[in-house]
Amino acid sequence: MYREIAQQIKKIIKKPGSRIILLLGLRQTGKTTLVKTICEKEKHQIFNFDIISDRKEFTQNDRYSLADFYERFKNKIIVIDEIQKMSEATQTIKYLYDQYKMKFILTGSSELKIKQNFGDSLAGRLRIFRLYPLSIKEILVQEKKIKENKTPDYELSQSKLQKYLIYGSLPAIENMDFEEYPLFLRDFTETLLSKDILEISGIKKSTKIYLLLKFLAMQVGQLVNVNELSSLTEISRPSIYNYLDILEKMNIIIYARPISTNERRAISEKFKIYFTDLGIRNFLINNFESFNIRIDRGALLENATYVGIKRKLDYEGKIYKMGFFRSKTGSEIDIVIKVADKEYLYEVKSAKKFLLKKGNVEYITLENIWKYF
Repeated sequence: MYREIAQQIKKIIKKPGSRIILLLGLRQTGKTTLVKTICEKEKHQIFNFDIISDRKEFTQNDRYSLADFYERFKNKIIVIDEIQKMSEATQTIKYLYDQYKMKFILTGSSELKIKQNFGDSLAGRLRIFRLYPLSIKEILVQEKKIKENKTPDYELSQSKLQKYLIYGSLPAIENMDFEEYPLFLRDFTETLLSKDILEISGIKKSTKIYLLLKFLAMQVGQLVNVNELSSLTEISRPSIYNYLDILEKMNIIIYARPISTNERRAISEKFKIYFTDLGIRNFLINNFESFNIRIDRGALLENATYVGIKRKLDYEGKIYKMGFFRSKTGSEIDIVIKVADKEYLYEVKSAKKFLLKKGNVEYITLENIWKYF
């Protein structure tokens, strides 16, 4: 399976003394499949911490047991799936890495739980990657419509864009019939918001989080008013911020925060929320209507663009700041990106005709959006 991030991970894991790879991402984005693809030509051993017998390999942490582990698996890449399921394994991994320079690839869907488990014990030893739902290029390569070294053209991209904007791009969607999409997204989202949140954070009020996410889904691309959310959901302000943090670290939502541009100063107390996958967002508002007849076309395009650009920057390993600009007088730029000493400004437009803004602003429309994800 082709994923744009694969070559970067391969380069790192092949280096002697490479850092431990930690691959994060929303559940069912293809983390396990990606790792198997990366390791298919390398000696490797896969452990899944959903399986109790696999966990047992990491419970014995005396030096003799650890030496035995090394002898059995030396010269192999150790892959651990669902690393967040066993906090005790952290010290074992640290010892094997420090003492024997064993190579590890760890995967997990809960950044919150993983950070709780790791603490500072693996500080300086990790290289973190984040896997997103499929890009349009990845979909087209997997369908053998284009080659890996080619960029999708307009016609091919447009053929996938409508589905991408309405049903998202989780890998499972690509392997099922059209009529199955809504049921899959219902089951997937309900599992995320009941089983996963309870397991990862211990929060039992999944109905409250569901309601919070539903209101956020209605406000994609808009400034979030926490006071209003608190009133609508009957959740306290501190709890809302806590829930948002959990949802972000579960890779369900993405924060967009205000950034000052070179010529303008932004207000700093507001933020926006985007969804990692639009299929989840559209299920939450119970709207799978065709793009052309929707009243939220602008929100869909802005969400897709923001996530698409962020995915590209992350996959390229860029150090960047990304957010939006909004002044006290209401002047706004949808997406602002700062990379090194360069600044990029983007406006996303669903209408065919629109007013141009001052400055070096790029305009993203339905006609050219495919270039950005």
